[in-house]
Amino acid sequence: MPYPVLQNRADILRMLDELSEYRQKILAACAKLTPAQLADPVIPGTWSLLKNLQHLAWAEDFMLQWIKKRPAAFPREQWPSEPPADLDAIRTAFDEAHAAVIAFLKANADAVLAEPCKYGHDARQETVGGVFFHLVEHEIHHRAFILYKLRTLQGAG
Repeated sequence: MPYPVLQNRADILRMLDELSEYRQKILAACAKLTPAQLADPVIPGTWSLLKNLQHLAWAEDFMLQWIKKRPAAFPREQWPSEPPADLDAIRTAFDEAHAAVIAFLKANADAVLAEPCKYGHDARQETVGGVFFHLVEHEIHHRAFILYKLRTLQGAG
């Protein structure tokens, strides 16, 4: 089922500002942890803080690349790699991906959000606004795990 379509660039930009604000707080908190804590999954069988952050930094660029390829699919051989498992590299990847998403939104009219766009491992039909919806919900999903793991690790430290 397609994602709901966000239809207003200004609303998306405000949501992206909030995501960025929380990322900075999370990265600052992670900078106070040891490498062992960053690699600790906290909940067996789940990703560590570092892996979650790598994934999120990768995902924003990944989603934007699908949008830029519209209406075609984004060939798997062109998919980006995750940044290295290093907080500085992850911070840089977040900043670069975030700047590219903002530049895209500011360079296009609201009408772009309704344009067809393929997305995902199955290259299903979405819209540009639907992919942006997913970008926001995806980060919030991971943020819940990250914040829980951070609180747990800070209590253990």
